[in-house]
Amino acid sequence: MTTKRIYREDQYADSCTAKVTAVRCKDGKDVIACSESVFYPEGGGQPSDTGTVSLGGTLYEVLHASDESIESDVWHETDAAEGTFHEGDEVELAIDYDFRFRNMQRHLGEHMLSGTMDSLFGGINKGFHIGEDYVTIDIDLDGRMLTEDELDLAERTVNEAIWSDLAVTTEWFDTYEESLIRPVRKKVPHDGKVSVVSVGDLDDPYDCIACCGVHPSRSSEVGLLAIYKCESNKGMNRIYFDCGANAWDRLTGEAHMLRDIAAGYSCSPKDVPSRMSAEAEQTAALRSRLSDLADYVKDAEKSIIMEEIKDTGTSTYKYTSGVLGTDEMLKMGFDVIHAKEGLLLIMINPETSTCLLLSSDENRKCGDLVKEHAPKFGGKGGGRPDNARAMFADMKELESFVSEIEKESHNGSQTDNNN
Repeated sequence: MTTKRIYREDQYADSCTAKVTAVRCKDGKDVIACSESVFYPEGGGQPSDTGTVSLGGTLYEVLHASDESIESDVWHETDAAEGTFHEGDEVELAIDYDFRFRNMQRHLGEHMLSGTMDSLFGGINKGFHIGEDYVTIDIDLDGRMLTEDELDLAERTVNEAIWSDLAVTTEWFDTYEESLIRPVRKKVPHDGKVSVVSVGDLDDPYDCIACCGVHPSRSSEVGLLAIYKCESNKGMNRIYFDCGANAWDRLTGEAHMLRDIAAGYSCSPKDVPSRMSAEAEQTAALRSRLSDLADYVKDAEKSIIMEEIKDTGTSTYKYTSGVLGTDEMLKMGFDVIHAKEGLLLIMINPETSTCLLLSSDENRKCGDLVKEHAPKFGGKGGGRPDNARAMFADMKELESFVSEIEKESHNGSQTDNNN
């Protein structure tokens, strides 16, 4: 005896009473087969139903349902400890109906979008996946990518078909050959029974495909289909989309986000792109101006450093700046050590608690200094002999590190410059 699959007769049934016909164990938990079930087992691209099983008034979770073939038992993985269920137990099975219905919407939407891609562009569906946040299909067009206009046309076409309230019919055939009386979009030879899902008129359907999944009885129950994006995947068009309540939730959330962005720009939603473009131009101009100013500051600071090194004859120079960023300081530091031999340059950025060491003295290797002393003060970093970087949690630890470096330096005097 195999499980009677109630969802094949009534896809809207959300519970049933049944007897346990077999029990297995998986990871210390009971897995049960029953005389009948409303649970759809994972397959055909559609996720398994989840829900509960009640035994003697105690509820247990059904985490997953599976089968070995379309004519075998349905197995229900529970969170019940091994030995909870026994053959002959009477139980009540109940699915998470909201989860089921959303997957029904998404599965039928996938059929209709795939059929639309086939009828409009000759695209063949080579892959289908229902994920948590979206559904994907891979459409093969012999390497050609769909244009935005084509995607818009497909989206509009499939939604018009959804809103036409077409009948959805599932027929079972004893053999693959018998199923060919229907104009199935994708002919896949299959041993044993075959189920064919048709949308619209049976003789001239909007879409017709072999599928063992669960679908609404009318296309209008899909609600709507929204295409999110399309990208290349192994030479095919991977289309991200969703249907029904999931698509509505996402589109509503994005509409609210657009409204908030428009409010921030003090404009209407339709004017947001032009406002963002203008802002991007202003930002690019400011970045260019800041880059010029940074170059000016670097040149001025370099001149001051070189002059003080010349006046004092120091071989160790400490420089602190709250104006230049770490990368800008590094560029200036290289200019300084390339112009002065035998120099250890200590550069401090208080904003990020970062210390840069640059050296033109082969006896004072920056990477070794950081490796030896930075860990003593909770610092991390590393580098090469001519330059290294050490990062600290705060300035107190950084200053302690610098003091240690200064103690080890071979010069007789140090000069500080703070910008």
